[in-house]
Amino acid sequence: MECTVKHEPIAARLFKAHGTALRAYLVSRVRDTALADDLCQEIFVVALARGVPETGAGRWLFGIARNKVLSHFRDRKPAAGVGDRAAQVAGPLEVLSREERMQSVRAAVRGLDEDLREAILLRYEGGLDYAAIADRLDVPVSTIQGRLKRARRALKTALGEEQQ
Repeated sequence: MECTVKHEPIAARLFKAHGTALRAYLVSRVRDTALADDLCQEIFVVALARGVPETGAGRWLFGIARNKVLSHFRDRKPAAGVGDRAAQVAGPLEVLSREERMQSVRAAVRGLDEDLREAILLRYEGGLDYAAIADRLDVPVSTIQGRLKRARRALKTALGEEQQ
């Protein structure tokens, strides 16, 4: 299925100019074509509802996409059966301990400043390398390196793992 929009002419022009690149970006981030198609539709609906700017429409559209992807990763729940498989390999106390640690990590990530949280999520949830993150956020690679370093330090502090 392709990412398509059935609205007025502005939607067609916007999609023609940016649809293919936007869909490729979404597929590379979420690694699921059906989900990427759904997100693409949502992004165009949001874009049309907000009103497309006269200049910088591509950057603006990709900003909406970036936020949708981040929301997806933030709100994502573990896949069904993952916990069951872990319970078969590990004992119930180990699984509980692992889940508690993951909840602590998620809470600590939510507590990060937005720029640090975004870099961490793109790196570890999105699987992007530093250059790809820098490209998506339109900042130098050195900025991403600094953000990730500060984010890791803040997470270690928040999780009480400073001694490692």
